[in-house]
Amino acid sequence: MFDKVNSLFFSALLHDVDKVLQKLDESDVKALNKTINGKEFVRYLKYKSIDDLKGDDIATDDLIYIILFSESIIDRVSLDEVGKGEQSVSNLDDIFNKFGKQESTRSFETQTLTSPRRNIFAQKRTTFDDFEFANVQKRLLNELKENSFDFSSKQRLLNVMEKLTSYINCGVKGQEDISFYDHARLLTCVSSAIYFYLEDNQINNYKQFFLKGSTDILAEKFFQLVSFDISGIQSFIYKITSKGAHKQLRSRSFYLDMISEWIVDRLLEQCGLDRTSLLYSGGGHAYLVLPNTDWCLHEMEKIEHSFNQFFLKSFSTDLYVAFGNAEFSPVSLLRSNVIQNIYRSVNQKVSFKKLNRYSADTILSLNKGGKKKGRECSICHTVDNLISDENKCHLCASLEEFSRNIQKETYFEVVEGVDGLRLDTDHVLKRISSNSKNKGSNTVYAKNLFNGSDFSGVKIWAGDYTDLENNLFTKYAKRDWKDGESKGIKRIGTLRCDVDDLGYAFMAGFSELEGGKNNIFSRTATFSRSMSMFFKAYINTFAQETHLTIIYSGGDDVFVLGAWDEIIDFAVLLRQNLKNWSNGKLTLSAGIGLFEDKTPINVMARVTGDLEDTAKNSGKDSICLFDENEIFQFDEFIEEVYQGKLISIRKLFDGEGEKGNSFIYKLLDLIKQRNRTDRIAFARLAYYLSQLEEHTDNKQAFNRFKHNMMGWFDNDRGIKEAEMSLILYVYETRKEG
Repeated sequence: MFDKVNSLFFSALLHDVDKVLQKLDESDVKALNKTINGKEFVRYLKYKSIDDLKGDDIATDDLIYIILFSESIIDRVSLDEVGKGEQSVSNLDDIFNKFGKQESTRSFETQTLTSPRRNIFAQKRTTFDDFEFANVQKRLLNELKENSFDFSSKQRLLNVMEKLTSYINCGVKGQEDISFYDHARLLTCVSSAIYFYLEDNQINNYKQFFLKGSTDILAEKFFQLVSFDISGIQSFIYKITSKGAHKQLRSRSFYLDMISEWIVDRLLEQCGLDRTSLLYSGGGHAYLVLPNTDWCLHEMEKIEHSFNQFFLKSFSTDLYVAFGNAEFSPVSLLRSNVIQNIYRSVNQKVSFKKLNRYSADTILSLNKGGKKKGRECSICHTVDNLISDENKCHLCASLEEFSRNIQKETYFEVVEGVDGLRLDTDHVLKRISSNSKNKGSNTVYAKNLFNGSDFSGVKIWAGDYTDLENNLFTKYAKRDWKDGESKGIKRIGTLRCDVDDLGYAFMAGFSELEGGKNNIFSRTATFSRSMSMFFKAYINTFAQETHLTIIYSGGDDVFVLGAWDEIIDFAVLLRQNLKNWSNGKLTLSAGIGLFEDKTPINVMARVTGDLEDTAKNSGKDSICLFDENEIFQFDEFIEEVYQGKLISIRKLFDGEGEKGNSFIYKLLDLIKQRNRTDRIAFARLAYYLSQLEEHTDNKQAFNRFKHNMMGWFDNDRGIKEAEMSLILYVYETRKEG
């Protein structure tokens, strides 16, 4: 059975690889046939349809029956039509083309994930680059020739496929926005689930089952969608006080990401599956497709119980993982409204468990046990698991040790033992050198590794950019940059933001066009990977050469701190990049806070989170700056404040010194009078501007500003935009000791 599972993996993953390679000569075939699994995948290349099976003596338990049936499911055709509607591969279309209420026609350049000229954004017009495609063909064929096609090379081949075929479409009519990699991955996922389901039900005659069986085969519930969600992530990350925060804050974020990834891999390992069965993982949340068997359900329940016991022992009730599942059939994947209901059902089960976390016995045990008072950890304030003669708990000490140069580390290994950062009762996480990245059978992970063709472990993405050497965040308030003279208010800026209605977008974003026929499983999987790449990988690129630190970026939820003015720049950049990424079909809501450097991190996070909620509750696609009353639609803020009035004010007052600042403070005072419905505020403004005009050197520029200011003053939104622009300019120019 083990050999058959490996053979199915390679044969399903590479079943359509000739669409990319196009042709194999005899020497290529000889090189690929060096192993049993290599021979099998090459043999299956000629079987593209049921008709291709008729001339050969195919065994009744041959895996090709499962592969062709699985392909019919994800291509949304009957088994008789598989392979008859294929077309040449070409540039990948944008996954957002069929998303939302308006169809678009963007696509990506021909490229790989490691191309130095790679443009991550889709374009309105792209041409197929034959030279780049020939490069992909050559590299992929060489990688396949060097592959051993055994168990240890499965993840390495997935990494190769992701790197080389993520920007080539799958060659299926109507699915030009699904990459070859995503199509191959999903075909392997579906094939594996069906195989284990048939094994569990002792069905060995695949030919009879698929070709001569009941017409109800599409209603057979082969699959279950499984999801889990870790509760308490935000409070766990931000619960630490300012003392020691700089040494471990982001390692807490990375730690929880690794726990989530480890839960995924433990579950897949116990079910005999691989990472093709993972649809999405991010922010402590995951979706997987597993075989609908009692065995997999039992393993899911065991892992849920095991990790919750570990969480209780290590963190009391701070963290909790809830699983949910829903069985479904192939016919479910052909009906868009059913797909939506499957996700909804799973999410409801997860939510129910989160509301009913513990059994009565567990609650009684929690009430009886544990220290209630005593010496506290100076970082997280727990009174449990303290290290003797130290003012830290074991977790905070481990995180502090682990956080040293974490941004510079790439490779990590999960091993059994006690020395390291504990991920469960028996396993710890350790850093390893690049020389050890492919050793042994233990699970190895690589963080933010775009290149590295020889890597055989699991790639993970983490938004973890920082410009600091030692995570000492007070530098942002001191503004002692090496690259120029610092100026402006001495404050730390914070940003919290997330995508509006992402849950709805995930479940129903492809249901609004053409009667919902675009809402297929492969699109939701591709959409999930797209969002994960944006917020966990490319966000680091957006932050390059800034005075910022990404504390947390999971799924779509982001927390960044840094120089306050660059925080605003980054918020605008992130929103505009998301708008470009999604072709204007997703929006972002954000809160920006301003704090003294002694403010505890948990306070910064809570206050900024409240500002983010204020923005979201005001109508979404909004930004709330510094105070709950300062809310702007994002386009309004960018066009009227950030790129409008603020620039005009800079041009007029830069170089005016104290005289200019005094004038601005007077204007702000007059605006406050207006906001208190002072009826003579307008007259005071007109008088003050006229008086000042006599003393200005640049009368033409000032006259233009005066005219604009009078117009803004008479308009509620205009004066609010002007007030925020003046405040930002004051913050930019204010001198502090």
